[in-house]
Amino acid sequence: MKCPACNKWNRAGLPHCIYCGTELPDDAYGVHGVPAWQLELKDQEKHKSYIRVDEYGSAETTDDPRDTLAAEMVSLKNRKLDGEQRQRMLRLNSAERGIAPSGRSVRTSSNRSTFFSAYDDNPETTLRPVSPEMADGEAKPGARRVYSARYRTTYETESQDSLYQQSSEQEPIHKPDEGQTVYDGYLDTSEYMPPYERTSHYERFSGDSHIHRKPRRNSLRRILRTLLITLLVCGFALVALTVLPQLLSPKDEDDSLKAMVVPTIRNDLAAHTITIPGEENQRIILRELHMTAIVTGGVATFDIPDHLWYDEYSDYLQETMQVTVSPFLISDSGKQTPLEQISYEIDIPLSPIELATPDAPYQVVSTALYTIQFYVREGSTVTINGEDYSDLVNTEGGKVSYNATVQPIGENNFEIVVRSQYCRENSMTVTLYREKQEIPLDLASDIGSTSSDSTRTMTVRATTLPGAVVKVLSPYTDLDITNVDTDGSFTFKAVFDKIGNNTIIITADYPNKKQTRVEHVVYYVPNIDIYSRKAWSIVQEYTDLMDNMELRKANSQIYVCKGTITSIETTKPQRAFMNVGTEESELLIYVENASRTEWVEGGEYDLYADAYGMYNSKPWLIVRYTYEKGAPR
Repeated sequence: MKCPACNKWNRAGLPHCIYCGTELPDDAYGVHGVPAWQLELKDQEKHKSYIRVDEYGSAETTDDPRDTLAAEMVSLKNRKLDGEQRQRMLRLNSAERGIAPSGRSVRTSSNRSTFFSAYDDNPETTLRPVSPEMADGEAKPGARRVYSARYRTTYETESQDSLYQQSSEQEPIHKPDEGQTVYDGYLDTSEYMPPYERTSHYERFSGDSHIHRKPRRNSLRRILRTLLITLLVCGFALVALTVLPQLLSPKDEDDSLKAMVVPTIRNDLAAHTITIPGEENQRIILRELHMTAIVTGGVATFDIPDHLWYDEYSDYLQETMQVTVSPFLISDSGKQTPLEQISYEIDIPLSPIELATPDAPYQVVSTALYTIQFYVREGSTVTINGEDYSDLVNTEGGKVSYNATVQPIGENNFEIVVRSQYCRENSMTVTLYREKQEIPLDLASDIGSTSSDSTRTMTVRATTLPGAVVKVLSPYTDLDITNVDTDGSFTFKAVFDKIGNNTIIITADYPNKKQTRVEHVVYYVPNIDIYSRKAWSIVQEYTDLMDNMELRKANSQIYVCKGTITSIETTKPQRAFMNVGTEESELLIYVENASRTEWVEGGEYDLYADAYGMYNSKPWLIVRYTYEKGAPR
């Protein structure tokens, strides 16, 4: 950068002049201190980049060096072609002015002997003959072109035209035109020809037919490349003919001779089937299991239940087990020949346990007694909080009903451990939460959670702290609190104002103590005789139900729905779409199963249900009773 004050040059990038200290202009350094000439370099341009993503999803943007190399090769080729044309124009301009050429011809291939001829001690080789037409002044009559001994023929009897003959007998003799010029033994032409179309007689004409030229390196490379390709092809052919048949055919034979293990089901239990190949009527024994089979159809078949491997274990802590059997071939004389051992993995299932009541492992309750119901496999061993309750298992369906005592201490945990035959031990924890009470308030242990009384009432008995003030916040009648001051007991009749879940709410107050609130849910549904008498036909009243949904819902209007379950949407609780119309004209409703019968998709039923709301623009009803089509009421 030239200093504007002292006119002295400074190194690019300096903020001040090193001679006079004058601040140098910033625009001299281009962008971000980079000189403008560097920004104009072609190397700064990146036309193409590659994004590589590895197996973990990490991306990396890089440039392919092959693109850069290809661009440089193209640029080099263009520069060489431009140089040839430029040299040709310079020689023509020099010839028109009568000046001898001062440089050698540009070639697309290397010529080491010509290039280094300037350093040869032989003056003949460094002599560059000049055509008489290009010399200063006019040539004398009869003058001939002068050529150095390097390009002069050794045959004195040959004429001058023989200088343009080819030294190779296979190439035709070519003589240049009068308008063409020969420099250093090379023919110059104004017409450009690509390098791959040029031949030896195009570039050079030598009068010496005895000069032997060295073969080009390209020819040697071509021969080596051809030889290498031939060797590779022969090697691959040898591998294909020798190795591949040995890899394929023995494998097929080995697969047919190896034993196979396939998982299967035997007597509703997990098992594995082992097939061992052999000759007809041979006997094969599995030593560990003492099982014998005869070869029939080329194989001996063994069906092995998985539980045979772990029946003797008392605790099944692992999910899987690796087992191995040792087959032996038994000859007619009784000799046992060992075969290849067979190993496979088996799964040890958990003991089944399904919770019915409550709906979830965590439940908030308000009574001192709560019934926990769950299902296990028949014959299972059941323990609850360490005590054996296996006698509670119902042999008809594996149902277990346990009356849990719930203390007003917050969370009450009940650990259920089940061990079924051929299964691993399974466990479940049910937590019943009962709020802590400063004023004790307990409902009688015999109070139910369901009711079908025709009077729509239920008698409730409870006890509290003597002297406490008792209030019933839900619908009721006949409240009797005469004994509250003495023993804290009281009774009343709860009234159920709707079909389904009804909540009984009781509170107890005492001076200087926190109020106690108890809520108990009772599921009320009248018996089928009373319930079905109020049922309307859903087909006839479909439009009325859609137009007056809120009113029908408030009155718990009952409908009879006869049709086919088209699709089951959920399983717990079971909800489905039902077609109460015909196949030609569908009329869909959305029903929720609160009955004791489980639906099957495609099944035809008669349902008694009451209005509940809307779902997906379809009326939503709660089904209380289910009857299969044609079944007696």
